[in-house]
This record gives sequence, C-alpha cells and structure tokens, in this order.
Amino acid sequence: MRHKILSYICAVCVIFGFYSCSDSWLQEDSLTESSSSTFWKTSDDAMMALVACYDGLQSEQLYNGGPWNFGPLNMDCMTDNGGHFNWSGWMEGYDIANGTHSPSSWAIGSYWSDCYEVIKRCNSLIANIDRVEIPENDRARFKAEALTLRALIYTNLTMTYNDVPYLTEPLTLENAECPATKRADIVAGEMANLKECANALPQNADLGRITKGACLAILGRMALYNEKWDEAISAYKTILGLGYSLAPDYATLFTQSGQNSPEIIFSVRFEGPGQSEGCSFNAHWNTPLEAMNGTLNLADEYYYLDGTKATTQDYAEWVDGKLDVWQPHASYWDNRDPRLKATLFVPGMYWNGAGGSSAWYGGAAASLSTVYVMKYFDPTDTGNSWDNGQDFYVVRYAEVLLSLAEALVQKGGYQESEVLKLVDQVRQRAGMPTVEQVEGTGLSKDALLDIIKHERRVELAFEGLRLFDIYRWHELKKAVDAVEYERTHFGMAYEKRTFNGDRDYVWPIPTGELDSNKQLEQNPLWK
Repeated sequence: MRHKILSYICAVCVIFGFYSCSDSWLQEDSLTESSSSTFWKTSDDAMMALVACYDGLQSEQLYNGGPWNFGPLNMDCMTDNGGHFNWSGWMEGYDIANGTHSPSSWAIGSYWSDCYEVIKRCNSLIANIDRVEIPENDRARFKAEALTLRALIYTNLTMTYNDVPYLTEPLTLENAECPATKRADIVAGEMANLKECANALPQNADLGRITKGACLAILGRMALYNEKWDEAISAYKTILGLGYSLAPDYATLFTQSGQNSPEIIFSVRFEGPGQSEGCSFNAHWNTPLEAMNGTLNLADEYYYLDGTKATTQDYAEWVDGKLDVWQPHASYWDNRDPRLKATLFVPGMYWNGAGGSSAWYGGAAASLSTVYVMKYFDPTDTGNSWDNGQDFYVVRYAEVLLSLAEALVQKGGYQESEVLKLVDQVRQRAGMPTVEQVEGTGLSKDALLDIIKHERRVELAFEGLRLFDIYRWHELKKAVDAVEYERTHFGMAYEKRTFNGDRDYVWPIPTGELDSNKQLEQNPLWK
C-alpha cells in the first residue's frame, strides 16, 4: 500500500478535490459528482478511491502530527503521561489538557473536521464501488476496508464528542444538515458492519492495508470501549489464532527496522524522505523533542526489575519546602523495566552522543519534567525527522492481549490463570517477572484490573490510547491530580491543570459546526 499511495495520490487529489483534510464535513460539493461521467469505471479508479481513504489517516490531527499539531503522541501529552502543552499555548490541544478548552478551541474543530474527512472519503467509495467493473471478491474487499476505516474513526469520535452525526452515505444539498445520533446507535451500527466485514477481508495483505485481524481488532476496541464484553472477547479470541506474535525486542519495535514485525496488526504507513509522504509525529531537532515531555508520574510506573514499585521519593530530596527532582540519584534510573528507556529519555541517557546525568542532558535542551518522550524518536537521523518513513502503529498484538484480559475480568466468571497468561506474555517479552511471581494468585477482580491498567499504561504509552483509557475508566481527575502534584510539590513549570467534572469527559461540538448545521445541538454538558 505504501508504494501504491505514491503512484495514486496525485490523481486522487485532482479527481476528488482532496486538497486538504481541514474542510468541514458539511462541505456541500459531493464527491460523487466530481468527474462522475468518467470515474468509477475501472479497477484503477477503485484503487485511487481506496488510497484516498487510507491517505486521510495521515492527517496531522489523526495519526501523524508534528511537534505542535494534535496527533497520537500529543494526545498522550493531554494525560498524566506527558506535559508538553505547558509551553505558553504553542501546542495544539494544550487547553484540553489544562481544562480550559471551549467549543471554539482549535483542536476541538480540527480533530472533528479531519475525522469527517476520512468518513467522507470512505462513504464515497462505499456508495460507488458497485459501479466499478471489478471481480466481486475485490469489490467486497474494498468496501470492507472502507467500512473498517470508517468504524475506526467513529470509535475515536464517539470516545471524544460522544453523540455525533452518523453519516453513512455521501452528503448532498438535500442531506447536508442532520442532527447528532446517539453514541449507542453509532456503536451498534458500526459493530454490525465490522462483523460482516471480517469475512470479506484476507488474513494477510500488503502492510498498511486492512486485514481480517485489523477489522477484528477495531471491533474489539469499539466493544471494549463501550462495555460490550462478550463481543470484545469473541473478536480478540479470534485474533489469537491468526498468527500474530510479540516482537522479541520492545525498543527495536518502534523503529523503521521493526515495522514489519508480526506484532503489527494495522499501521498507518509513511514513505521515507524526499517523497513528501513522510511522517512528522516523531520530528525533533538535535535533541529529543524539546516541548514533548513525559511525566515523572509515568516514569514511576516502570517498576524495578524485581517487580517492586519505584517512586520519586526514592531519589528526591526536600529543598526549600519542595522535592528536588532535578539532580536525581543515578540508581533511581537503573535496574528498571526496559520499557522505561525505550519510552522515555531520562537523565543519564545519551542522544546521539549528547547527554549527561542531569535534566539538561549536557546542555542539549531543557525539560520541564526531567524526562522526554523517546518512543518512536530516532537520535541517529535528525536530518530527516520531519519527513521520515516511520509507520505509526494503530493496533499491536500486545494491545489485543491486554484488552482481552480486561474484557474477561470486566465480564466476570473468568479463569484467573487465563487472564494471567495474557498479561504475563506482555510482561515477559519486556523482561519483567510474571504476575504470579510478584503479586501472587487468588487476586480480587479489582486487583486484577489494577494490574491490567498498569500494564496498559507502560506498554502502550504514547500510542494514542491513554486518553481514551482515562475517559472510559472515569479516571481523569486522578490523572489531573497526578500532574498537579508534580507542579506543586516538585516545582515543575507546568501550567495549572483543572478538572471540571463530567463535562471534561465529553468534548464540545465545534462552534463552526453548530453555525453551519442548524439541526445540530451542543452537548448538554456544554450548554
């Protein structure tokens, strides 16, 4: 799919007018009317339309994103995992992180628009693919790929805005305005589609194309996020038999040499430098991304190698009424879960020859929290960091294992040994002891859920899932308090974060959408 994108994307942009992903979903010009007399005839036409659907995922609001755009890494910085939005409002979404956002916030509108741009492209293919003269199995596959991509986007939309317009066909002048649909109805409709799509998709395909495993993983994620435990369990258990496996080395997985791993179930693919098809979500200067900081709260979650917990108090000293974390004892960073230094750039590490034992990393750059984001970043290729070929992993096999474990526990009636086996696979790949060795057996439901939640956080950090986890577990206040604790007790230069109650679990409908669609009403929590 990567090389097909290069050959088809220019033609797609001309035929369909996909010049930008920032247009409102209420744009009135219909995709089906553009060159309708000559398009939707051949297999090349169908492939160009399909490539356009995938290309929409490369939006800087969705699965790309530079240092100050939204993107999946930056979404984690809106949680207790990161804190880069404190740089005087430079970074898109900082106001959501700080609880000061509004319906007119830039990120609120741009994320909505780019989600609906992908939906628009998918609906165009779904509505017109029957006009193309191609084999029936290809027709069914193309349609299933578009439906699966659309379901992924609706998963993200319902996790943020909750009730949204449910568009399943191209917009025309007659149906350009429509009300929001209840989240439960959207979820039911998309899950039903996904169950059918799985049968039309191949088990193996070019990297970056939707497969049966990817479809089932998105079905499982949507089911998990909406507490449909049986559907999640069924989807995830089917994936276990499709041949996926964990990569042997966690750190290497998040480099270009690791993106062909059998652990990757679905990725958004990017072409290397010089093609203008590269990614910038891991862009940096001569040092780790100066504005993208991890938190010490996240660093503490990476346990010592024997499975005991690490806390900032292990190495910090009280100075003038505050904990001094800027000159930590080196032993705090030693003998830790290997995922720590694969995820965070911590004191004592070196960035392409530059480093040091303090937060200043040999004078390279200043951190507000003493740690940077390391996952996906490549210190050996600073020249191409704004246009490089690193793929973003939308779904990994490790997520499937942990999600299945959670669904089993949440449903109840589980076998503890089955749950622990799933979690232990992820722990042992990282070189950490099993649950049985550290926490023991005969654990309560709450204790198992805490273990799974912890494992999700350290395994999946900065992969765009932490915010959704916090929302669905209703743990946003806990996350806000954790970052605030660092600000007030450690003297971190964060902007103050505020929790505004239930309102902060739902994003407001963008002002521009309310102005252009009179049938659309603001979420009651934001009125």
